[in-house]
Amino acid sequence: MKAQRLVLLSQLHGVTVTGADFEGLDGLTLPGPLFEVAAFSPSEKVDVYCLESGSRLSCEVRSGGARATVTASGATAHLLKPGARVVVSAWGWVKGKQALKHQPRVVHVDADNAPS
Repeated sequence: MKAQRLVLLSQLHGVTVTGADFEGLDGLTLPGPLFEVAAFSPSEKVDVYCLESGSRLSCEVRSGGARATVTASGATAHLLKPGARVVVSAWGWVKGKQALKHQPRVVHVDADNAPS
């Protein structure tokens, strides 16, 4: 069996949470364009790191389509309040030699949640 390594696949850096839905399904909903530029998969598990508090959590990521909001919902909404700046990272397993050549997709986001 070939060894595999867990590597960063894609990351959005500096996303600002703009809304909270305490009754919704747990996770983070991103505007469609951000979801696509990061190459996230629907319902993918991501790690979220708050740049202000240093807190970390794992949750599901979803595309909000044309909606321009970044919404934390369910349990995630209790940990990420509107205005929080976060990093959203997706990880995946890559075969040993491929991992040495792998380049993650890292997208920096401006204050308006647009790729910069």
